[in-house]
Amino acid sequence: MPRKLILLCFAIAVAMTALLFGCARVEDSRGSEGQNREQEQFEIVLEDDLGRQVRISRKPQRIISLAPGLTETLFALGLSERIVGVTEYCNYPPEALEKPKAGSFSEPSIEKAVALQPELVVAVPLHEESLFRLEELGIPVLILEPTSVDDVYRSIELLGLAAGEEERARRLVSEIKSRMDAVSEKLSGVPESERVRVYYEVYADPLMSVGSTSVIHELVEAAGGKNIFADVKEPYPLVSSEAVVDRNPEVIVHPNYHGTEGFLAKEIQARPGWGSVAAVAEGRIFSIDPDKVSRPGPRIGEVVEELAGLFYPALEN
Repeated sequence: MPRKLILLCFAIAVAMTALLFGCARVEDSRGSEGQNREQEQFEIVLEDDLGRQVRISRKPQRIISLAPGLTETLFALGLSERIVGVTEYCNYPPEALEKPKAGSFSEPSIEKAVALQPELVVAVPLHEESLFRLEELGIPVLILEPTSVDDVYRSIELLGLAAGEEERARRLVSEIKSRMDAVSEKLSGVPESERVRVYYEVYADPLMSVGSTSVIHELVEAAGGKNIFADVKEPYPLVSSEAVVDRNPEVIVHPNYHGTEGFLAKEIQARPGWGSVAAVAEGRIFSIDPDKVSRPGPRIGEVVEELAGLFYPALEN
């Protein structure tokens, strides 16, 4: 091949390569610009559970959660890569354990939080006073306190809006409701008069149960149980041993703290006068993961399924 033709082919190849790489750079630049434009155009004002108007002027790419239940919700919304900080008590999902810590649940570290450069902090009212310092630094703080199943749905939706993931939040709420509805459908053949009486023990010394204004009460009822302290308005009332015996629960459920299931069941069985309680006589004393049941978050559908299985094992077959 003539030398001039070879040089011409080489020049054309170099030009095409440069053109292709140039196009790639333009496309990458446009993608980055598109993302930046999306963030710049994002602006929303939300009312949190303290009635505060929280303005978020940028789609947050760096989010800190200062409550385990909220952490679970953020992960359930698929925001793992955007979570840059959690508390020492945030242990679910397992990936949460690998995130940087911004203090404990009861005592968040404002200094550590600031060092993580968050664009949004989500928390509960317990943190109200200290977190106002973050707002003074221009960091939006959304404070949520779900105390009912409907509140859980609302908190999921608010976090979805705050993160710019409204559709994901809508799907998550729909999935949870579907699980709850499926349990309700299974229970449709169980008459109200035959629903099992349930005693949920929050704490053993002193005895503490759940009243009608607690999320756990709602979960017990959604699973087909009849909370024996449903007439008590206080969310977590102290109760007497005599009151439990008098109300004669058919099922007893207690939180299983770090493998204490067997010990607590034996302790309950040995309480004076409790031998006549139906749940004790029939051996229907069950434990449940305390984190799962006490955190008003995305696992409530799973909790209702588990409780229904304990209350009505025949329906599982």
